[in-house]
Amino acid sequence: MKNQPIDLILPWVDGNDHKWRAEKDKYDIEHKVSDVRYESWDNLQYVFRGIEKNMPWIHRVFLVTWGHIPKWLDTSCEKLVIVRHEDYIPPEYLPTFNSNVIEMNYHRIKELGENFILFNDDLFPVQPVMEEYYFKDNLPCEEAVETHFILKADKGMDLQMNYACMNNMVLINKHFNKQTVVAENYDKWFHPVYGNRLEQNINLKFWHHFESFVYPHEAMPMKKSVLKEIWEKEPEVLDRASRNRFRSYSDVTQRLITIWQICSGNFVPHKYKGKMFLVDMDNYEEAAEAVRTCAYPVISLNEMNVDKFALIKQKINQALEEILPEKSSFEL
Repeated sequence: MKNQPIDLILPWVDGNDHKWRAEKDKYDIEHKVSDVRYESWDNLQYVFRGIEKNMPWIHRVFLVTWGHIPKWLDTSCEKLVIVRHEDYIPPEYLPTFNSNVIEMNYHRIKELGENFILFNDDLFPVQPVMEEYYFKDNLPCEEAVETHFILKADKGMDLQMNYACMNNMVLINKHFNKQTVVAENYDKWFHPVYGNRLEQNINLKFWHHFESFVYPHEAMPMKKSVLKEIWEKEPEVLDRASRNRFRSYSDVTQRLITIWQICSGNFVPHKYKGKMFLVDMDNYEEAAEAVRTCAYPVISLNEMNVDKFALIKQKINQALEEILPEKSSFEL
């Protein structure tokens, strides 16, 4: 069965936008969100170049933004759809600086197709990636690998995300019986494609409830109808979470969507092959070399709070320019 058209959602924040910073600071009195999360790498163009070169089958790219648009972006590009927060997020949830709110309302984007991939501005496709990496026969490709929940959190924001992940699992266990799910999808649950991680499912086989799932830091395939279903079944929880302007203990995350898809049994067993780098002074050269040699299909470059960010940024972007030197059709 051929897949329906597959869209791609790319949320983006321009941390250099002074108007956006002023609005954030107006509300950010209690939370004091670290600016490292909004530090600009100035390399979004390489995300678009990677998508066009290595994922040419993508139907449309939805750039989701507070309102800022890169100066180099060709907004007339046929495959590009600019979506501002106010275009789809209900006004009672705005303004929001919470990525969980932005992502958990994507089903409200009218033009968005049923099959979509949730991307991020720190993900770079550096090898050809086939659409079957994400969807096969209109089913999302997922890693149905269980794991133990990690309780440790050293920073406030990490602790809030831990709560959000627990909230996800509370909802999953409310709506799905683990023993039934595993029994009905035994071949998918214990598929050899998971490799060594298969042992985790074996070890947790007799647990009565789901504790957590492995979360690859990669682009995630999603069904628009699944997100709608979650809102229909848990409107109060998602409404409350969507009122959090910043990350909070009552959040739920987009990972709820992919786990819901897994527990519904509507997925194809899959193993992600990308690589995430928490880039700092100790590993930035290794990360740059991985980009330069296209060592993994998709590489995630997640910044750490470092003093020499300018140096790291220069080295990483230089490597990206070496492998993706040609402008895409998304650029002026």
